[in-house]
Amino acid sequence: MKISYEATGSGAGLTSLLAGQYSLAGSSAVVTPDQQSKGAFPTVVAFDGLTPVVNKNVKLSNISQADLAAIFAGKITNWKDVGAQDMKIVVVNRDESSGTYASFWDIVCLPTQGKTRAYTKDAIVTKENGEVAAKVASTPGSIGYVGMAFADEVIKKGGRSLMVNGIKDTVPNVISKKWPISRELYLVTMGAPKDGSVEKAFIEFLLSPKGQAIVKSTDFIPIPKN
Repeated sequence: MKISYEATGSGAGLTSLLAGQYSLAGSSAVVTPDQQSKGAFPTVVAFDGLTPVVNKNVKLSNISQADLAAIFAGKITNWKDVGAQDMKIVVVNRDESSGTYASFWDIVCLPTQGKTRAYTKDAIVTKENGEVAAKVASTPGSIGYVGMAFADEVIKKGGRSLMVNGIKDTVPNVISKKWPISRELYLVTMGAPKDGSVEKAFIEFLLSPKGQAIVKSTDFIPIPKN
C-alpha cells in the first residue's frame, strides 16, 4: 500500500480531511464541535505546552496571562506597561494555517479578549517553531510563542522563556494542567478508525510503548500511563 504525507498545518489538514482528500490528519488544535459534527474523530496521542519566549534584552521573567493576551491582541504595545523597560513590543506570530496559532488564541487570548478581538496585524508572521525561535532570538524587544520543546532553541541563542502567572513550563505542570498554556495533540480520522485499516494500525502504533517513546524522543509529552 502506498502512503503519502504532506505538511500543511493543522487547519489546512483538517479542512482537507473533511473534504475527503486525506484519510488521517494530525492536529495541534482542538477539533471543534462543528468539525466533529461533520465526521472528524480526534484521538489524543500526546501532550504539549506552548511557551512564550522573549529576546534577551527584554527585562522580564514573568507575565500574567491577561497581559500576554493583551500584547498579542495589540492592546499593550510597550514593555513598560507590563513591568519591563520602556521599549516597543515586537510581536512574532505564526501564520493562520498553524494549529499552534489557533491554540494560542483559544487558550491564552479568547478568555479575556473575546470573539470580538483578533491577533494584532502589526506582527512578524512565521511558518514554524524554528522560525519563531530565530526571529525572537535576533529581534530586540520581541515576543513570540513556541512549542515547549523549542524554547531551548531561543535560550541557546540568548533569549528567554517566560513564566506565566508565576508558573514554570515543566512537563509535570503540562500534564497536570497547572501550566496555563497546555494542549493535547491529535490524530484525526473521518469517523472512528476502522478495524483492519492502516489508519487504526498507525494510531495504535503511536499509542504503543514504542510509539510513545518516539513521541518522547521528539520532545513532546507521552500520555501518562495512569
